[in-house]
Amino acid sequence: MTQQHILVIDDDVQMVDTVETLLGSVGYEVSHAYLSLDGLELAREIKPDLILLDVMFAGPPGPDGFEMARQFRDDPDLKEIPIIMLSGVKKILGIPYEIKPDDKWLPVKAFLEKPIKPAQLLEAIEKVLGRNEFDAR
Repeated sequence: MTQQHILVIDDDVQMVDTVETLLGSVGYEVSHAYLSLDGLELAREIKPDLILLDVMFAGPPGPDGFEMARQFRDDPDLKEIPIIMLSGVKKILGIPYEIKPDDKWLPVKAFLEKPIKPAQLLEAIEKVLGRNEFDAR
């Protein structure tokens, strides 16, 4: 089986390091970008099998993860790459309702609230990629 490539776009260095270690340990190749627009550029370059995308980015102004998900969907070269959104935005902003994928507003395969347990993240990735835990071994 060819090693699947996952792109992590998140400004939290510790989160990125943790996810890279976890995914690498089960056989995924992992790349990352700390800024949303850098992630878009890197996705065009490497064409990953999956993108893990944060919602809120610190630093220079740029699109948030919601807008980035729509940019990926609208890009003919990237629109088929599945996205799993990882965010603490619901907790941080006190959003009282569940955030769910939607083809128009939030074109992602799953929305997972941070902090996320490693087993939950792997399960979501395996579901989206159609891979089970034994494929990596």
